[in-house]
Amino acid sequence: MFCGKLISYFGRMWMEARHWLTRCGGVMLATALLTPLAQGQQLPFAGRDPKGEITDPYLKEVSGLVAAGAIPHGLWTHNDSGDEARIFLIDDAARHRATYYLEGVTAYDWEDIGIMKRGEHHYLLVGDIGDNLAQRPTVTIQLVAEPAAIMGPEPLVDTIPRAKIRSYTLRYEDGARDAEAMFFDPIDKLVYIIAKRELGAGLYQVALPETASDTLTLRRVGRLPYTFITGADISPGGSEILVKNLLEVYYWKRREGETVPEALRRPATRLPYQPEPQGEAIAFAGDGSGYFTLSESLLGLKAILYFYRRL
Repeated sequence: MFCGKLISYFGRMWMEARHWLTRCGGVMLATALLTPLAQGQQLPFAGRDPKGEITDPYLKEVSGLVAAGAIPHGLWTHNDSGDEARIFLIDDAARHRATYYLEGVTAYDWEDIGIMKRGEHHYLLVGDIGDNLAQRPTVTIQLVAEPAAIMGPEPLVDTIPRAKIRSYTLRYEDGARDAEAMFFDPIDKLVYIIAKRELGAGLYQVALPETASDTLTLRRVGRLPYTFITGADISPGGSEILVKNLLEVYYWKRREGETVPEALRRPATRLPYQPEPQGEAIAFAGDGSGYFTLSESLLGLKAILYFYRRL
């Protein structure tokens, strides 16, 4: 079993490396990793602190992460492609607290999860936006009201009825893209998706109407000088943005009146980060005290929830 996982993992890494080298060339790829950064700034976060290990056998390929809106110390997460349509609630010590199945939904390639507030209610947005070969004509965002989970001694298991799930179908205006990073901006009320494999990652935005609609267009509104983006998040108030790839975490402090595309056009600050095995997920803490990262459980390596405290 271990050898099979090892072959599968390195096969996947080879395919992605070959994809990069074919499109970009070795020199250009190296250049892409040496991206512009803000200089002379005091780092706003400390180094990592392990908070706990993911031990639930069903959480093996964690891909998205976001702080709960109305559940103190809660974090919502989900698996990558190949899993059922379900979301998991963990606490800030990585303990599994609840599982919710999304009735009547197919999980094609779930890659990130965000949160939004409408009125007094929080809603989770699950981004079915993965597309390794950039062939999907459309992608999907599933929107559900945040469950009112109670963290009891045993994990809760429940189902969200199909009637309470809103599905949005999206199409990129400039052709199919693979993406793993998504967040909802609480200031301008727009969803942002960042492409993964481009040498300069495309930034896309879309508004999600409250009523049913036809296919929505993901409009390209910017470009980040980074590549292989695997996760992103925005702080609960919208004033800070995190973007990560497998090796680095980038941070922007948003200026008053600045849009997300305007903020991301400025050089980033590189934050403390130690690469994790297939580390894809990142999220601000709900109380603003720092940010979390979480990886897949890979080749026998543990999936650890790490916290980077605000200084």
